[in-house]
Amino acid sequence: MTATLLAKIWEQLGAAATSRSPFNFLQLATTGLDGAPQLRTIVLRRCDAVGGTLSFVTDMRSPKIRELRNDPRIALVGFDPAASVQLRLSGVAAISDDEAERLEMWQSLRERTLILFDAPHAPGTVLDDSGQPLQAGEPSDEEPYARFALVTVTLNRLEWLDLSSANHVRCAFERQGTTWHGVWLAP
Repeated sequence: MTATLLAKIWEQLGAAATSRSPFNFLQLATTGLDGAPQLRTIVLRRCDAVGGTLSFVTDMRSPKIRELRNDPRIALVGFDPAASVQLRLSGVAAISDDEAERLEMWQSLRERTLILFDAPHAPGTVLDDSGQPLQAGEPSDEEPYARFALVTVTLNRLEWLDLSSANHVRCAFERQGTTWHGVWLAP
């Protein structure tokens, strides 16, 4: 029965990567440069069940890029309120340097997403009331594509928690090589 659940998880992640669904927005946890946990929302852009990977995009100037370069271990969590299901994921992130892969993702994004990479200031830059940086420094004159980062997470653990009934159901999957092994857990 764990194999059926694993297939369902990957099916839902696949759907989330291509359309609006409950797991389209995931919370990403990284380790900050100061060692403190950092949490933010990402949009799932790609899912590869065979490779066991998920991908998202971000601005190359974002603090999360420095955090991932320092410590690539991450955790993700999503919640489907209609089904009362929580999905926890963990793995290792890599910033793609494959130009063909980056360009393919870039070309698949909507204009309203691409415009985010045209911002003159790095995400998190402190601005005054007029939108100008409080600290001296020149805005980046890079082309938007140069600011674009594709991040792929190779998952090593998936955990499903179904809270929809009085008897909650929890299952964890650990990756060993290319095989996932599932175990039932006490909720």
